[in-house]
Amino acid sequence: MSAGTPARAEPVAVALAGAGPWATNAYAPMLAAGPETRLAGVWARRGEAARELAAAHGVPAFTSFEALLASCEAVAFAVPPDVQAELGVLAARAGRHLMLDKPLALELPDAERLAEAALGAGCVTQLMLTHRFRSTTSSWLEQARASGAIGARLAFLSGAFVRGPYACPWRREHGALHDLGPHAFDLLEGALGPIVHITGRGDPRRWVSLACEHEGGAVSDLSLSGVMTLPQTVFTLECYGPQGALAFDAVAASAESPWGEVRRLFARAVRGGPRSPHDVRRGLELQRLIAMAIVAVG
Repeated sequence: MSAGTPARAEPVAVALAGAGPWATNAYAPMLAAGPETRLAGVWARRGEAARELAAAHGVPAFTSFEALLASCEAVAFAVPPDVQAELGVLAARAGRHLMLDKPLALELPDAERLAEAALGAGCVTQLMLTHRFRSTTSSWLEQARASGAIGARLAFLSGAFVRGPYACPWRREHGALHDLGPHAFDLLEGALGPIVHITGRGDPRRWVSLACEHEGGAVSDLSLSGVMTLPQTVFTLECYGPQGALAFDAVAASAESPWGEVRRLFARAVRGGPRSPHDVRRGLELQRLIAMAIVAVG
């Protein structure tokens, strides 16, 4: 290293809570790839799954969450929301930084407790809103905000709750508002501003239709379902205003991998750099919108 060249920061040791499909297909490979992070180990409620995933990456498998906490600087969560809400509090109180999945919890009070613990501990938090870590999405949202759009239509329709690796019990039980809703609400607010009122109808386990009023007067309509039989997922957002229409296809935008940016921004924040706006506070805002929508559909 030549004189005057800054030393590269030590990789952030991130341990993984969970060993299901999301942990296996996304988190573990991302964290292990580095150079900003290293995978410190794996813990899961299913010990055999944890051992298999850990062995695949040559890292330890832990038999307790407490042992996992002792191994790392940060924890990435790939567990059901109610489990994340419980364990995230423990990790924050232990001084660990948090890479959180959405939604923060199944119930708003649990999300509030997690946010309170994380903010009280001063730890870095980053919420896994994968679309927000793609330059394609960021560029489109900038255009949408600049367009002065006064209305929008969003459709997020998939079959993920009834087939495939993510058809797990909590998704089937709680449905589209908890799983699809955070992405939908986040992009709508990114384009039109904060949502202040929601009306709706339907069943989150089947199909939900929502109408949202945004701060400033714009309105939007959402259709959400996780039980559709379609050739591929539909996730589209169309904004309309005086300058015409702007369309965004989130499925097509997903061709851009978010993982390098996720890892880079998290590690930079842990090492004292700027923190992501997509953090536990944002997670709590989205959890409150989920709660509003649940009330709206009755």
